Amino acid sequence: MRTKPQLTFSKLDNKTGELLDRMFVKKDCMVEINPGRVILPADYMTIGSDILDMEVRENDVWMCSYPRTGSTWAQEMVWLIGHDLDYEGAKSLQQIRCPLVELSCIMVDGHSEWHDESVKGTSVDLVKYRLPVPRYIRSHLPWDLLPVDIQREDGFAKPKIIYTSRNPKDMVVSYYHYCTLVHGLKGSFEEFCDIFMKDHAPFGPVWNHILGFWNRRHDPNILFIKFEEMKRNLPAVVRRTAKFLEKSLSDDDVTKLCDHLSFSNMKTNRAVNLEAILEKSYGKSYLEATDLRFIRKGEIGDWKNYMSDDLSRSFDEWAAEHIKGTGLSFE
Repeated sequence: MRTKPQLTFSKLDNKTGELLDRMFVKKDCMVEINPGRVILPADYMTIGSDILDMEVRENDVWMCSYPRTGSTWAQEMVWLIGHDLDYEGAKSLQQIRCPLVELSCIMVDGHSEWHDESVKGTSVDLVKYRLPVPRYIRSHLPWDLLPVDIQREDGFAKPKIIYTSRNPKDMVVSYYHYCTLVHGLKGSFEEFCDIFMKDHAPFGPVWNHILGFWNRRHDPNILFIKFEEMKRNLPAVVRRTAKFLEKSLSDDDVTKLCDHLSFSNMKTNRAVNLEAILEKSYGKSYLEATDLRFIRKGEIGDWKNYMSDDLSRSFDEWAAEHIKGTGLSFE
């Protein structure tokens, strides 16, 4: 049985802390969490231990990822397959029907009014007491910060875990725009890339996160999905996911689900595109004044529009150093 890790919370070094405070426009906005040297919003300190202590059920479905991997897209696919294509139920807000267990440390400050009205307590309480069974739960936390029950090896029937990954070059572009839109990030893309590669972006270090699940991909209760696979052949990923969840889909079911999951439909779907939350937090004029959107482009290779040759080369060298010998690769 896995022993509960001792969580420690450390103040960031002055240089890193001041940089993140400036970029996220908030004093002491991030802390370092161990195990894992994970950079997380300071509000995680109020719920981190509760997450570790959570009871995990064998019929849970956990959807895990680093931020901006196409996880909202994958989450919609997983929830609908698991709920026998309940498109009516999918009209409810995705952030509540399959919430991030750590949502309460993310949707703070400008989003606190929406959080308090919709979550009604903490996101941990929402998962524990209000989600229907079987529970569909989402998290951006790395492996070591997930509930202790998930790693039990004493005959406990483990929940299903679906991990979504993406080429980190595209991921960092999307993450930068997300932080700008949702969290008011101030700073250049180059600055954001620098903190990302130095493991100082929220939820980093990124390679520890990805490899923590990749190295367990052969476990029977874990399905590892790549964003690029979903883009290249969504029907195949839908069928693989359905098999993993022990659900049967007809060809017509797959076609209808893929249409629901099309980029154009996802982008305009207010149950998933975060517009209802952003309007509640900032007013309708906020989205009218910007071209940024939560569901932005959904493309492979968008990094080419943002990275200089030198930055791309540095990024590739950094990535190669971390995935050498792991068998992991990205387009």
